[in-house]
Amino acid sequence: MERRGLNIRKGFLKFWLPMIRALPLPVASRFVSGIGRLEYRVSHRLRQAFQQAVEHGREVLACQWDVPAVSRELAGNHILWRTRDLLLDGVADHRVREMFVVSGRHHLDAALSRGRGCLVLASHFGAHLLPAHWLFREQYPVRFYMERPRHISRFLARHFDTDGPLGQEKLFISRQGVPADSASSILRAARTLKAGLLLYLAGDVRWTGQLTESARFLGRTMRFSTTWVVLAAMTEAPVVMVFCRMEPDGRYHIEFLPPFQVPKDAPEKGETGRWVRNFLAILEDQVRRYPTNSNDYFFWGESEDLVA
Repeated sequence: MERRGLNIRKGFLKFWLPMIRALPLPVASRFVSGIGRLEYRVSHRLRQAFQQAVEHGREVLACQWDVPAVSRELAGNHILWRTRDLLLDGVADHRVREMFVVSGRHHLDAALSRGRGCLVLASHFGAHLLPAHWLFREQYPVRFYMERPRHISRFLARHFDTDGPLGQEKLFISRQGVPADSASSILRAARTLKAGLLLYLAGDVRWTGQLTESARFLGRTMRFSTTWVVLAAMTEAPVVMVFCRMEPDGRYHIEFLPPFQVPKDAPEKGETGRWVRNFLAILEDQVRRYPTNSNDYFFWGESEDLVA
């Protein structure tokens, strides 16, 4: 889902971010999300699009949300989400740490201590790139396995400029890749895990072709990548789900869930779909509990020009 004036807003934020960062960071975060709430208030078209989408989500999940209130906060978080980690660019570590509330870190550390690497299973829920930013700040050995993110901080981009057998550059994937590229990228990702690194990837990636399964999510049937299941089974690396919420006070709440194992024979037994559906059920529960962090989910499957 795109919003009218997106490029203008990006230019505005790029120009003003250095000054916005001078504010206490939670205040800066609330300022950015306030831009989205202001747009929601003044644009009838935008307000209608968000309310219709949230109403659909409420019906699918059988919730009792206050649709106007959820829609307003979702519109604000939508702008903060699109800012990625740019608010934290060039900011000292001690100031950045004040922006995070982290729960379940012991789950991640326990998984990593097994010596088989760890799949950090993220999604497009909430501030989905901020856990990776935090992991780098905390000196965890992280590699991304996804399409290369855009509009990110220079801090994060510097960590992408690594090459060699375990470097980041060749781990980025592309939707335009051929099957041979996909197979080689999976092998590179497996080597990364076997070397004891963290592999950061999303479990809600809509995809086509091989290594996909059909699943229901928020009332719609779509095909999702099963790569994370294949990698977890192939390497026997533990999987730790992570979710990051944008909180009303402007800070980020990172939550690591307990690690789990995907059986080595899961793909041969045809169980990859079950693992994908299990993850999506947990993701749906996050949306149910925190709908203002649902980002684009309620708009999946709808016309891209709903709020263009």
